[in-house]
Amino acid sequence: MPDDRLSDLNSTLMSKIMSYKGQPGTKVAKNKWYTPTNLQKEPEFAELCTYILEASNAVLDDVRVKNRKLKITGCWGNISSPGATHHKHSHPNNYLSGVYYLKSEEGSNTITFHDPRPQVGLIRPSVSQSTIENAETADILINEGDIILFPHWLNHSVAENTSTDDRISIAFNVMFEDYVENMSPPMW
Repeated sequence: MPDDRLSDLNSTLMSKIMSYKGQPGTKVAKNKWYTPTNLQKEPEFAELCTYILEASNAVLDDVRVKNRKLKITGCWGNISSPGATHHKHSHPNNYLSGVYYLKSEEGSNTITFHDPRPQVGLIRPSVSQSTIENAETADILINEGDIILFPHWLNHSVAENTSTDDRISIAFNVMFEDYVENMSPPMW
């Protein structure tokens, strides 16, 4: 995302997200609340959606996928007050998932990805040093304005917000627009 657009775009997105507070369609949980999941249809989100689709197409380039018809299937705001966490989960029925960070101070600026192998913990020899190669989780430090993309099946979680302010992010999912027509037939 261009640096010269970051401040204006974030201000627009923040205003729209906060306008949902207490409105029908929001979900409230302990120390957090969520907007409806269709923010990709709101005009204020059009520019962000363009950046999300550009980043998603770059991922498709990296993994050599031919199909280029992508669609954002869901987009929602997450507002996590101090003390809030988010459990380990994935986003089924999509190809990519991601998060855009609007507001995240130290103490609320990580996302954790979990090793997808179900048997990884069956044998755990002691290690001389913890490294990314022998870890069962990977904590990614994020900054305001970052977009993080990952495969929909990759379990992730968010640690407790230990900062003194809300963490505000926008989660989204991306899928192939024409998956059934062009991509789901058997490959034999």
